[in-house]
Amino acid sequence: MDTSTDRRPMKMKSSAILITLAVGIALTMWFWLDLWLGGGLIGGDVYTYYFPQKTFYAEALKQGHIPLWNSLVGHGYPLVAESQTGVFYPFNLLFYRFLNVNTAYNVNHLFHYVLAFCATVWLARDLGISLFGALLSGLVFVYGWFAPRCCLEWAILTGAWLPLALAMFNRYFRTRNFLWLWGLSGILCLQLLPGHFHLAFITLICLTLWSLCEWISELRSKKTPELTESEPDEPSVSRFASSTAQTLIFPALAISVGILLASLQLLPTWSLKQNSQRETSASADFDPGYGHIPPRYLSQVIMPWYWYGRAHELDNRLNAHQFLDYPTATNPVEAHLYFGILPMILAVAGGISLFHSHNESDRRLLWLGGFGLLALVYATGWLLPLLQNVPGFSFFRGPGRYGIVTALAAALWSARGWDTIRQFLGPRWKVLLAILIGIGTLLDLSWVSQKITYAFMVPDTPMTRIEKSPVRQMLKDLPAPARLFGPGPNLLTITGVAATPVYLGIGPAEYFDPKLTYPESKTDAPESPWATFTAEQTQWLQQAGVTHLLTYAPPDPQNESLQLLWQGMDPLLNGAWGRYQEPIYLSALLGTRGRGSWDQNSESTSINWKQESSEQITLQVETPIAQQLILTELYDPNWMATIDGQPAESIRIDGMFRGLEIPAGSHQVTWNYRSRSFRWGLMISIAGFTIWAMAGTLLITKTRRP
Repeated sequence: MDTSTDRRPMKMKSSAILITLAVGIALTMWFWLDLWLGGGLIGGDVYTYYFPQKTFYAEALKQGHIPLWNSLVGHGYPLVAESQTGVFYPFNLLFYRFLNVNTAYNVNHLFHYVLAFCATVWLARDLGISLFGALLSGLVFVYGWFAPRCCLEWAILTGAWLPLALAMFNRYFRTRNFLWLWGLSGILCLQLLPGHFHLAFITLICLTLWSLCEWISELRSKKTPELTESEPDEPSVSRFASSTAQTLIFPALAISVGILLASLQLLPTWSLKQNSQRETSASADFDPGYGHIPPRYLSQVIMPWYWYGRAHELDNRLNAHQFLDYPTATNPVEAHLYFGILPMILAVAGGISLFHSHNESDRRLLWLGGFGLLALVYATGWLLPLLQNVPGFSFFRGPGRYGIVTALAAALWSARGWDTIRQFLGPRWKVLLAILIGIGTLLDLSWVSQKITYAFMVPDTPMTRIEKSPVRQMLKDLPAPARLFGPGPNLLTITGVAATPVYLGIGPAEYFDPKLTYPESKTDAPESPWATFTAEQTQWLQQAGVTHLLTYAPPDPQNESLQLLWQGMDPLLNGAWGRYQEPIYLSALLGTRGRGSWDQNSESTSINWKQESSEQITLQVETPIAQQLILTELYDPNWMATIDGQPAESIRIDGMFRGLEIPAGSHQVTWNYRSRSFRWGLMISIAGFTIWAMAGTLLITKTRRP
């Protein structure tokens, strides 16, 4: 029995909307209760990447300006261009302006899980799925794919918009109402603004494939619905032109407008890429194959116990390369792809029913399944030799992320499978089976999300103890800005003090040049009771302007360049490092350049810091002779220098720092950050917004006209 030909898109009544919203919120409480109660996430990239960026960003917003440059991480980097801070993302601007950093991070996290769930339900309903089936698809997709990736903030912030973009697209092709394409442009802009554009790129691929499928489908049919009703005698050439415009050209224009809207984020990132470790796909610090799904690991969808039961061994098992594996590294989170056992069975049933259906919505579900299969093949890394140099594909690593399309398709197919099976059940059996499937899937995905992850919830997060940090207080009280060196890249900048080493997804090439980076030494003595540094390492730290060091052990008494200032427990840093019993040690580094220095220092030279912000540094300097002023901040041509208000040319010092030739005497030196790529991107975004707003006004006016 097949009643699929009677299936129609389901309208979201107010009761269905309330149920969807309630279930979406309830699921966040089930999976993320500690976040609701004021706790937080720890592990993975949370404290080494996201919180350092967001702390700096939030502080700038509370001071009343939007930062374009981060002066704390390493020697600075273009904050907008690096992209993952999501400087212009509306929800970031809202949450981090008015909430403390930990609360803002949690609210952003929870909001996007609810958004992703509701968007998936709407997509499923618009494809003719029953309410329970749609709710099931939301559970399977959102908590099967995103929850294990909770250590990667970009995953949920950008992936939440994928089902919403597809729902807009589906609604347009059903109604041919251009308002849905207009809405799609806005959705794509919102997906691009958080940065880390990989899932947005995958969304664009899905939209392109969908347009092609619609175009081919219309060409294969005798006439489009509109032509059948109004223009039965229209020549075939006109029908071809009309189909091409409606299925290819107009969607392409909508996508283009969405990209224009996000240009203030995209153009700076593109500019940074030209001088980053990702300049080419063959760069030594960028492996596009990292994060693929080994083909044998695809069995996780039907045998999760075999892989997840020994999660602590999974990293080694995945990287023990076997036949058909792509020859590069991966990790359990990037390679994760699981839908739940019961949804997998339902997806098989749904797939069988789809192949016997001629319903329009089922045809689109079948296309989505095809997209998911293509994505699965790419996720293994097999197609990288063909595509890794193609624009778009060459910018990103992590082929396993294409599994998001497979996960969405499987979730929708499982919902379709439920709708097929329920036709053969009586009312009581239908309710009972729905309860069993819902609870079984919830428990299944909960177990897996706790097994496969790098981040965990804690009821008391270190981020709430920033004001109690003695290290932060000591360094903030210094007359000149400090620069820290210590374990863990980026982490120390949470204190509000500049710190090195650096960890950036896409960053200036200087941070990845072996000639310029901190020299790792094979002579380090890890068993020593002291924190030891070789002469080469000490010299590098001094030249890099490091003023203080944080170590897990007291400084080596034989190193005269280190002076112990403090030891003890820091509520913020000890908690972030997971050192709940062992003290940490703060030492001053003698003989260092500091953040600013002269080529020839003497008692007659001076450097006074008058102002330091994310886009401006003002110094009052004095020297008895003409010489170089060295600022141990990253050299960037977008930093414009003046001496006593007159333009001056910055010079590159030691391959990465800024310098100026200063005449003898007392002078005021100012550096201002003026990003050309941001200015161009902003102008393009304003133009795009003007086009988008005018188009929306015309479409809304036309729709309301009697």
